[in-house]
Amino acid sequence: MTDMRRFVWKLVTVLVIAGVVLTGCATPTPEVIIQTVEVPAEKVVETVVVTVEAEPVEKIVEVTPMPEEGAVRLNPEVSGKVEMWHFWASPVRRNAVRRVIAICKEKLPNIEVTDTVKPWGDIWTANIAAVAAGSGMPDVIVSDRPTLPKDAADGIYMSLQEWADRDGITRDMFYDWAWDQQLYEGEIYGIPHETDVSVLFWNKNLFAQAGLDPEKPPTTWDELWEYADVLDKQNDDGTYDTIAFFPLWNRGVDIWQYTNDADMVAPDGTPQINNPNMVETVEWIKSWVDRYGGWQAVQNFNAQFGAPPNDNFMSGKLAMRVDIFGYNSSLEFYRPYTELEDGSRPRTDWGIALLPAKTDSGTWSGGFSLSIPTGSPNAEAAWEFIKCATGPEGQSSWARDTQAQPTNIEAAQDPILTGANPLWAVVDQALAVSTGGVYVPDYPNWGEQLNQRWELVWAGELTPQEALDEAQQAVLDVVGE
Repeated sequence: MTDMRRFVWKLVTVLVIAGVVLTGCATPTPEVIIQTVEVPAEKVVETVVVTVEAEPVEKIVEVTPMPEEGAVRLNPEVSGKVEMWHFWASPVRRNAVRRVIAICKEKLPNIEVTDTVKPWGDIWTANIAAVAAGSGMPDVIVSDRPTLPKDAADGIYMSLQEWADRDGITRDMFYDWAWDQQLYEGEIYGIPHETDVSVLFWNKNLFAQAGLDPEKPPTTWDELWEYADVLDKQNDDGTYDTIAFFPLWNRGVDIWQYTNDADMVAPDGTPQINNPNMVETVEWIKSWVDRYGGWQAVQNFNAQFGAPPNDNFMSGKLAMRVDIFGYNSSLEFYRPYTELEDGSRPRTDWGIALLPAKTDSGTWSGGFSLSIPTGSPNAEAAWEFIKCATGPEGQSSWARDTQAQPTNIEAAQDPILTGANPLWAVVDQALAVSTGGVYVPDYPNWGEQLNQRWELVWAGELTPQEALDEAQQAVLDVVGE
């Protein structure tokens, strides 16, 4: 009898352990419960097996999604009032600024951004004065990217490097040259906002009227001159009613160096201002001054016109105009008319092309960044807004409204942007042959040596060779031989 009891208790123990093991295996499959009933030893041990459907247990697990590659991390908890200075007063660009601010307001609900328009040029002198005084500076400013290294050296802007490292804002999100333009001693002092690229706009109505193929712009310096022979229209007194082209309206001398392999600064930063190709380039520009009766006559003609829609091109009095692609947004906004010789006034039809060149076509891209002036009282909130405005959504919105080229690569590849306007294909071609120039740290403003001599060249008081020789020596006197 005793042996039988031991056997029963051993059996019970094994079955209990098995039940514990089975219970510990969490699974939504049916659960088997084994119940052992002890009876007197002389009777048979009865085992009852009951099958029960176990309900699965639902557990909610919160998962924080990782940001997509290239995405900008924003902190909506940051609060503050941010004043932004810019110089975009035209209806097109002012509205574009405010649209970006509205986008960022949705993402950063605790930050209030107000935009203030300052005149071109004055915006930076006013900021420098405010920084020097220690008050009155904005929290965000549209900075001139090519001069950022100099401004950083002068203490005008704050380094953004620590914030960029913390929040994953990196060079590979932007065009390399745009990012590098804002570096000083290895740190960034702005985030690239927009870039630009200069192209040739031509009036197809005037081309057709002159017997030219309206779909075929000039591609070389020689063709440009030949087109001008049939596009220029003179009045009886010898002045001009319509001018085909003038290389210095809206752009400076420097851009033309890239159409003749005449770079005035070598890649290593060495000045080579008076190189033979640059001399040829300035002589070519001077020939256009002479073509239209001299420097004063050129200025008199252009003085008739104002800002869009009353500028020389929209007025139908300039057949070809060099400007940044952003000018296209003004054309689309105003949709000007061209008055033709037969008295008709059709809507202006225009195209864009690469700059006509003596050698290979080339151009220059500048542009702007968003920076934080030294002493800004709301720097953390300013940084959050800058991240938003220069991110993919902010730059895509800005580009769609203004047709300024994004520096953010994801924004530049936005299919809504690239598919909406076929002219963007020409912009891409122009950017492929563009450059951001070479920064000369020992003399960032070396171009002033040329600017103070150009009018003497156009007036015939200095030859191109003399002006370039003088400028070369003046720059070398500063940076050293």
